[in-house]
Amino acid sequence: MSIGNAITAGIIYALTEMLPLSGSGHLAVVNTLFDLHLTQLHLMFKAICEFAAMIALILAYRRDLAAMIRDTAMLTGFSKRNAAKGERFPEARLLFMLAIATLPLLVMVPFRKMYFSLWNSTTFVGIMFLLNGAVLFVAERMIPGKKGLGRMQISDALIIGICQAVAIIPGLSRLALTVTAGEAENFQKSYAIRFGMLLAIPALFGSTVLSLADAAMNGIDTGCMTAYLIGGAAALVTGFFSVYLFRRLVRRRGYHGLAYYSLVIGVLTIILTLIF
Repeated sequence: MSIGNAITAGIIYALTEMLPLSGSGHLAVVNTLFDLHLTQLHLMFKAICEFAAMIALILAYRRDLAAMIRDTAMLTGFSKRNAAKGERFPEARLLFMLAIATLPLLVMVPFRKMYFSLWNSTTFVGIMFLLNGAVLFVAERMIPGKKGLGRMQISDALIIGICQAVAIIPGLSRLALTVTAGEAENFQKSYAIRFGMLLAIPALFGSTVLSLADAAMNGIDTGCMTAYLIGGAAALVTGFFSVYLFRRLVRRRGYHGLAYYSLVIGVLTIILTLIF
């Protein structure tokens, strides 16, 4: 893998992962077009890109994470400041709901081999891009909800978590599905986006660990480590700024443009697969 290919793949993955466009789907297409062999020789690169995306989210949502840790410490008595009687801890509740929403992903772990077989079929990925576009059109037409922080129930978290678990299918964006599910549960758009972004952090961590295990079993091309790290750095920077790009884009223009892009890239992916 050349440094140029690594930078290109890292940027594309991070940009589309932080936008509701499926980073894994785009990485699958780039893998085919550039012949990167990510399922065998360069799984370490995939792990580094996922780790970089996770770090980008942690940096972008560092204040939210600090608030959750602070509230949880106070609630459990580990904080130096004693909680006042009757004091509520909405950020601690958010952390608990994120943990609940992450549980459905564990059910998908035994199906990882099936996931890789789908990842290698760019025709299938293209079809999923089309479905992802349809999901974004649905999100665009939803009436904004009123529920926000502190109003989420366990059932809400599980529904959103199930949608994230389904989104491990390449071509489907976890952000598109989780945000749409959140809005369908009558949550405010800003809160649905916040929850979906935060929920991606443990998902990316788990994916990184599994990708590292796969890389260890399949062998690591140490000669490409420089390219891997540079590509990962490109993914980190791109991912960080893409978080703000997405929130700004949705606030000003909604999901229409992203939905049309997903449909176009789906059609192009299918056509390119037939040609190559």
